[in-house]
Amino acid sequence: MNKLIILLSILFAFASCNSTKKISNQSDYVVFSLRKTECKGKCPVYFMQIYRNGKITFEGTKNTDKIGKYQKEISSNELDSLILEFEKANFFDFEDEYTASITDFPTTYISFSTGDKTKNIRDYHGSPSELKELEKKLETIAESDNWTKIE
Repeated sequence: MNKLIILLSILFAFASCNSTKKISNQSDYVVFSLRKTECKGKCPVYFMQIYRNGKITFEGTKNTDKIGKYQKEISSNELDSLILEFEKANFFDFEDEYTASITDFPTTYISFSTGDKTKNIRDYHGSPSELKELEKKLETIAESDNWTKIE
């Protein structure tokens, strides 16, 4: 009987730890990501992620003022407003890929996650203007000031 009580106590302790971990990680998932690839010219090449807790990471590799790893934060109001814009644009209804038989264009990879579902889109050419507007909103954040270099 004592062994059963000890075993149940251990199982309960592990279950408690796991549920606490899930709750604490809910604010850490990536809500948005934006990756820009090279082109024939001087297109900026970078990768940016915006987390649910408002933290943003940016890694620039070419043709950007920020080469290396950077971070900054946005307010919860700014993040909620951005989420609302993606929802109003029905981001999850866009195609997974927009492409054409054209060379030397940059590719934009954009994603949006609500925590329980995620949509990734590859935009090479021919995407709707509504998607381009959402990309521009994330690009504006990537190109903004007040980043802190990390490493």
